[in-house]
Amino acid sequence: MTDMIDGDLLADQTTDPAVTMLDEDATVGENVFYAGTRLPIREGDASLRPKDRAQYPVPPDSLLWKYMGDPFVLFVSGQRTAIIENMWPQLGQGVSDHSMVVKSKDPAVQAQRAKSSQKTINGVLYAAPEDAQKYGIQVRNFHKSIKGDMPDGHRYHALNAETFYWAHVTFFEAIYRASDLGVLERPLTRDEKAQIFEESKEWFSLFGVDDSAQPQTYDEFERYLRNVFDNELVNSKLAQYTVGLARQTLRVEKFVPEKYHWFAKPLAPRLRWFTKMITIAGLEPSIKRRLEVDDIWSTWDERRYRMFVALLRTTRNGLRRTGAPLKYRYTPAAAAAFAREGLDPDDITLESARRALAQARAERARAEHAAAPATVLEAVVDATEADTCAKCKRHLEPCEECAGTGLVDGEHCDVCHGARFGCRVHHADWRVAA
Repeated sequence: MTDMIDGDLLADQTTDPAVTMLDEDATVGENVFYAGTRLPIREGDASLRPKDRAQYPVPPDSLLWKYMGDPFVLFVSGQRTAIIENMWPQLGQGVSDHSMVVKSKDPAVQAQRAKSSQKTINGVLYAAPEDAQKYGIQVRNFHKSIKGDMPDGHRYHALNAETFYWAHVTFFEAIYRASDLGVLERPLTRDEKAQIFEESKEWFSLFGVDDSAQPQTYDEFERYLRNVFDNELVNSKLAQYTVGLARQTLRVEKFVPEKYHWFAKPLAPRLRWFTKMITIAGLEPSIKRRLEVDDIWSTWDERRYRMFVALLRTTRNGLRRTGAPLKYRYTPAAAAAFAREGLDPDDITLESARRALAQARAERARAEHAAAPATVLEAVVDATEADTCAKCKRHLEPCEECAGTGLVDGEHCDVCHGARFGCRVHHADWRVAA
């Protein structure tokens, strides 16, 4: 298998010292990168210390709030977000090396991973400001231990500035894709997409990671996005694992009691199409070709998918026009946040979102003239190697961030909160059960 990159571009990039071009298939752990794959060097942890970061919650009256908790927006493109994340070489290798979804067949472990992903989306974006700042750092710290080797001998880290930013982009960019696919009442305008991008800067700030990879303007972001889709996303064994469900023959009898097999077996062809749809239907044609799944997606499949999108759009619009309660129209975290703020998402417009963001930025600009309050970390006391994490049952280990001293640059470590020990995955959050 080979990734599809323009030949002239390929020749130019082989001379870049910051890029490795694989001459043959390369295996790293359970993953395989195929010959011809372009691998930029992306190393290092870009976490910011408390004194270097500024965290800005996203205003409730924002387009991000309006769309990110909308299940129709999230569902219409299926597994696309996970697929294009895993096509980023370092993210794909990190998932191959560390993901419990790949390594474990235990449904409880997989459910916990899904719960953690939802915390990234909903817990940070829709939380009250002080909680959003805390959750953002927790999510960042969960990624501290996700690191390893690439096939060219270089290292990867989930918190590399470029890598972590792309992971962030895949969340809010899904709104653009949902709009392009036609699930909204009308397509987003370019101004609305630009506003979502501006709001995404506040969201990214909550994670406490260097933002040097983040474009400054929407024009720059459009160029960034085109380059990523054209040149940075690659095929690999892990990427093939992600789209593998589209090729599998679904054996429904494995999921239902034997006495119901007579009923379940005739449904298998329809269910197989459904699993293929949620896996690859939302992918752009160029990505389908790169992953070599375009041959299993026919014109008839596309026509059926368009009818499915029309059904989603009609249902979504019907719920909105009939005034259905928000709990039927939004994820639980989003519905609770709108109730907390006394805000109706249908009242959020481009103009109101612009005003809210401008006001938030003006208020913080004024606050910069006052002395910033010191960041106070809630220390975890009495942590020892004999303790175990309430979430994953691992024994605590000396904190890598501070080398078990509890201090970094004379400040309390903001990974273990000065306790010197923590969980290698959940860090200072080890006392709280999942």
